[in-house]
Amino acid sequence: MKKFFILLALLCPLFAWCDEPLMIIHPGRETFVNFPSAIFSEKAVTVFLPEPAVPLRQKYPVIYLLGVGPTDAQAAQQRMDSSAHKALLVGINFDEQELLDTERVSAFISRELVPYIDANYPTIDEPSARGVAAFGAAGGKALAALLAKKNLFTRAALLNGGTAPVSLAGADAALRILLAGEREQVIVWQQTVEEMNLAYGPDFITQIGSYDNILEALDMDYLWADAKELTVKKIKGQAEPKSLSLTADEKATLALTAWLANGRSYDYVPLSLRLSPPYLSWNAASGQLEPISGAAAGKVKISVSVDKARFQTKIRLKK
Repeated sequence: MKKFFILLALLCPLFAWCDEPLMIIHPGRETFVNFPSAIFSEKAVTVFLPEPAVPLRQKYPVIYLLGVGPTDAQAAQQRMDSSAHKALLVGINFDEQELLDTERVSAFISRELVPYIDANYPTIDEPSARGVAAFGAAGGKALAALLAKKNLFTRAALLNGGTAPVSLAGADAALRILLAGEREQVIVWQQTVEEMNLAYGPDFITQIGSYDNILEALDMDYLWADAKELTVKKIKGQAEPKSLSLTADEKATLALTAWLANGRSYDYVPLSLRLSPPYLSWNAASGQLEPISGAAAGKVKISVSVDKARFQTKIRLKK
């Protein structure tokens, strides 16, 4: 928010050498039409402000949004208005092809954009207050590359990250990540973070649902909450229907909800279940229980219990 850039935006129409303004200023956001970059020759960057007026009154954390541009201003404002924890949201209008070039994306953000934002905006300049959010399989690959950068990001959000496994090797030990979107895509990434020994609640959560863009799924109140607010207090599961015929082509949908210490609830998807007796099989990608081939004839009632301490979900079946 240097005065120079504001003045340049106002004076550009008066000079022949200024084909377009470096910055377009609207209430609550500033867009760099051509951000000065040696890595991407033409790249629009939009800074969505946590307050409607400048100068900003305090220092804020920052979330870098991959694939978000000035047309997402309304969604960004709605997300800001609904969040108790405020942040600078920095949108970069990457397209899918650009996101697949993970080396250029990570170089641009780490070497050029983050230093510029920290130098020109009142940010909390440390990894614990810096996050990155992405959409889609290409966005997931770019996000993984950015998380591997040392001392860069410790907060992340991913919407519909694809079904191809992606390694998060090199991510900061203090990583906290929100995984949102369609169930079959969320569980691929959930398996990755569980293999890293990240714990549900303090380290990651899942939100199953259909979202149009990353801003709809971005939960800043989770990403910036104190760790003590994120311990799991209870988990409840419910099967619908509550009974199945073992001889018919029937399936039951299993939904589990976890409540954290801050009172907020999120979806929990067990990757495996304990079924006793083993009349049914569990498909985590579809969220369904179905009779196994060769199961004894009859009808079973489904009872769900979750061991919160060990995060084990047990399905008891009774004829």
